Amino acid sequence: MQHVLDEETRRYAEIIKAKTDRLHFLDKQAATMGKDSPPHIEMERGSLREELGMMEIAVQSPARAAIGDELGPRGRFIVNLEQNREIKQSIAAVAVQLETFIKTSLEWRTMHRNWILIIGLAVVIILVIIVALVTYLVTKGSL
Repeated sequence: MQHVLDEETRRYAEIIKAKTDRLHFLDKQAATMGKDSPPHIEMERGSLREELGMMEIAVQSPARAAIGDELGPRGRFIVNLEQNREIKQSIAAVAVQLETFIKTSLEWRTMHRNWILIIGLAVVIILVIIVALVTYLVTKGSL
């Protein structure tokens, strides 16, 4: 039984290492891109942090002290996973809302960018007319 426990713990430790390496890679990308970091990178970073937290809890502490040895790391992970199912569903709902917000925001920015372009063009035309009118009046007055 102890050999199986050690094997499962080693396996989970390897998975934790792989997920940690991926998180570090994504953290570097997000740091490089700054506020322009794509939403999928931010969502994966959040998901990896959540998974790593659950896995570390599963490996390091039993769900309940009385049954911890019976469950083993795998059983503790399953218990934690079930306990956090509602949280995962909430995160998925937030991700959907974020995607909708991004699409709406892009449409809003595009529409307002067009209005600003039209207003800017109108201001330039008005300024050209004023300059032409002042030049005409100045040249007419000096004749």
